[in-house]
Amino acid sequence: MTRISHRTIEPVLQFGIKRGSLASAGLLLAFAVVSSGCPKAARPPSRPSVTKVCSGPERCRGRNPRVDDITILQQPGARPHWAPDGRQLLYDRRGRDGYADVLLTDLKGRTVNLTSGKRGIGQKNNGNAVFHPSGDYIVLVSEVSEHFGARNKIYGDPGLGLFSNLWAMNREGSKYWQLTDIPIRKHLFGKTPVMGVVNPHFSQDGSKLMWTERYDGKSGGWGKWRIKMASFVVADGRPRLENERTVVVPKKGNYVTGMGFLDPDRLLVAGNLSGQHEWGMDQYVYDLRTGDLRNLTSTPDYWEEGSAISPKSKRIVYMTNRDSRYELDRSNRNWSTQPMERDYWLMTRDGEDKERLTYFNEPSAPEFLGGRTIVAACEFSPDGRYLAGTLGIDHGTGKQRQMTLKVVLIRLKEAL
Repeated sequence: MTRISHRTIEPVLQFGIKRGSLASAGLLLAFAVVSSGCPKAARPPSRPSVTKVCSGPERCRGRNPRVDDITILQQPGARPHWAPDGRQLLYDRRGRDGYADVLLTDLKGRTVNLTSGKRGIGQKNNGNAVFHPSGDYIVLVSEVSEHFGARNKIYGDPGLGLFSNLWAMNREGSKYWQLTDIPIRKHLFGKTPVMGVVNPHFSQDGSKLMWTERYDGKSGGWGKWRIKMASFVVADGRPRLENERTVVVPKKGNYVTGMGFLDPDRLLVAGNLSGQHEWGMDQYVYDLRTGDLRNLTSTPDYWEEGSAISPKSKRIVYMTNRDSRYELDRSNRNWSTQPMERDYWLMTRDGEDKERLTYFNEPSAPEFLGGRTIVAACEFSPDGRYLAGTLGIDHGTGKQRQMTLKVVLIRLKEAL
């Protein structure tokens, strides 16, 4: 979102299924893709460069004194995740074929493609990849080769994860292992629901893997989503999942997604778990032992997702549109056509001491980019000194957005 997300595609899926017209669904999908500003299948740059967002002879510290420096690390790119040593990051980028790949980059922008042209992994969309804490394995979202609407490249985008499974690979991208096996809808009139997986996260010790699963499309909105978990086991050099189970199913609302482990027994999640509109999702802490759910933001008028947990203080950075000049029209189900602004905010793990961290949309701020900007999925470096995030630059009109996604690197004055 934006990460390219299920919000963009859900009206298309429902239209195609209800009307029984794959051609009509394809036309609406094409419109949705253009409107949402999904990254085009542009030819990747031969020499990725690091570009300063802020200019001038002095280092830009941003409006918030916590921010020391801001750079664009990769463009295009999205969903960065750190290696355990803090020297490299995984991220997604669309290739010449229009499908996303998993790339590994260092802090100077030098990259290695881990999935493109590899025989051991599917060659549709691959991404949303995370390192195992050991650094030996990577888990990613990979689209299956054959499914309903397979020619539409947006379905399996790693930020959406429809028709996809979780896979593991070694750090070099030379060996691959399938971890999940969800039912796949093959035909327009098939009875299998449109399912998908997205947002894998490891526990701090690497023993557990959690992810988000779309398991049903019948909810009147984005479909039904839940959080699953399993033990991550490596035997004879082959990773696999054991004791797969569902750990969070919304009692109110229909959408939930995992953001990370606060500790072995508590998850940070986002969703409409208080029964609010899907566009008004909040940040929650879910206790695996008791099932208790605590709302950290309680702002049903704002979209708050894409969060990350700092390694030392357990402070939480999250995206929000609370400062946006544009109010989302909830009667328009295609949110992706609407102008939006989002920035990162910071709070304690108890939801206290909220403060704005970035000012990308504030004209008087050093980090202002000259127009509408959104932020999305992010992650702290292992030492808490850097925040790697997804930055969207809106090149659209005043009434319709057209987004280009980039990987942004925010250096903090002090580690969190």
